[in-house]
Amino acid sequence: MKILRVISALLLLGLTACDDNDYGTTPNTTIPSLGTPEENEIWFTTTDERGLFAMDPTAFNTEIEDIEYATDYGMSIIRFKGTLTTILDDAFNGCTNLSNISFPNTVTKIGKRAFFDCRNMECMTLGTGLRSCDSLAFDNCINLHSLHISSIVDWCKISFESKTANPAYYSQTLLADSEKIRQLNIYDKITSISKFAFCDNIYIDTVVVPASVQSIGEDAFDGCTNLAKVDIENITKWCSIEFGNENANPLSMAKSLYSNGVAVTNLSIDNAESISAQAFINCSAIRTLTIGNATKKIGAEAFRACPSLAEVTLGESITEIEGRAFMGCDVLNKVTCYAVVPPTLADKYVFSYNAKERKIYVPGNALDAYKEAWSEYSDSIVAIE
Repeated sequence: MKILRVISALLLLGLTACDDNDYGTTPNTTIPSLGTPEENEIWFTTTDERGLFAMDPTAFNTEIEDIEYATDYGMSIIRFKGTLTTILDDAFNGCTNLSNISFPNTVTKIGKRAFFDCRNMECMTLGTGLRSCDSLAFDNCINLHSLHISSIVDWCKISFESKTANPAYYSQTLLADSEKIRQLNIYDKITSISKFAFCDNIYIDTVVVPASVQSIGEDAFDGCTNLAKVDIENITKWCSIEFGNENANPLSMAKSLYSNGVAVTNLSIDNAESISAQAFINCSAIRTLTIGNATKKIGAEAFRACPSLAEVTLGESITEIEGRAFMGCDVLNKVTCYAVVPPTLADKYVFSYNAKERKIYVPGNALDAYKEAWSEYSDSIVAIE
């Protein structure tokens, strides 16, 4: 009966076992998933008939009952006595002949170095329950290129301790329903994106961000070299997202900003009380920026390195501009600030020194106050006519 169940599973998946002819030869080929095992099983294939000779049989939360090798059908089974929830440290460390593996939905944690140096593993399927991967969990899995996930919602819930704790670091792509994810839709159920979540994914070209997102962890989009478009649902909500660092913001790679499908070149921020650090960093599409009277604070590096930004208008309620907010905006030659009290500047690098013929327009009755408070830019400050 067990063998019949294995055969049936493979037939339902369209004979999804990996083809030995693909190993190490076609890294751009998508290898199908083995499917989703039952809660007390792991399904796998190997490149030879030696079995998982380097596997630690004690590195699981429950004891192994048996290992069933079904080599005639291209798939083997590790069967446990209880529900599998945790793959402990070094469980498959050094299993260089492991080629394809699938976990049940009950697995919530993968430990340190669990798949370290599984260099011939090309395909992996993760279940819906995974929530954490410890450091170096997939280090040196250099041939992993087919990573099957249940959904983006589940994927964004996983906490990765390091870049190589994320199997996608090597796979460089994600597959849902056996299709590579090119347009990444961050569904409105998602409030946070974990650090390293999409790092080095070379297939994603568009990211769609809903108003529900509140935070994005460090390096979440680092190395996404083909990312060309970020489409946001709500500009005000976008301004409040907490970014872990520059590479947490997909704009740092994409450089082009859209709002509900419409390209943004003249950016107007009307209702945001503050603009978070690095919110629009590296956005080359923005040419003009108008910040309304609701905004009091502009975060550090919020508009750093926006190379096309030529004109900025700041509302009368602005009280603070943090460090390097407009640094690297080398064509920014007109800044108009309507605040009567000069906003606090965090450092002398708020504006780029490279801008030519820049003028900073301020209320006439506050001209002297600005020249004193913004002494680094006093030669550029003139009264609004």
